[in-house]
Amino acid sequence: MYHQLSKITGRLIATTNLQSPLFPVAPIALQRVDPPVIQYNTAQMSTVTESSACPAPGSRRLMPGTNTPYPPVNETIRKRQELFQKEDDVPVFLKGGPFDGILYRFTMLLCILGLVGIGHTVYIHAVPKKQ
Repeated sequence: MYHQLSKITGRLIATTNLQSPLFPVAPIALQRVDPPVIQYNTAQMSTVTESSACPAPGSRRLMPGTNTPYPPVNETIRKRQELFQKEDDVPVFLKGGPFDGILYRFTMLLCILGLVGIGHTVYIHAVPKKQ
């Protein structure tokens, strides 16, 4: 049984004059499309050899798929990388210095205050006021 909207009341009513559903009217066959052909330009692609797979420290590494070396890294960025990669049993979120410690403690304080606020709200809604 199929339904339609009544023009008078705007509600769904059973239809008597429809023998088939309105949607989908008829399935449409998909058109077959051949996938695009992948063409590799081997003249511009570099090959990986044993020596270039793991370059020696200090040698210039090549960008993947090209024969172009990576651009040099700024000295301040290199110092920051060495600072954050140093093994000194300090969590990475505290390696930036004293300001990172202040931000970490402030974030923890806000989390604790949020949990206290949630607990207070639950308590207010759970325990009725005495009259």
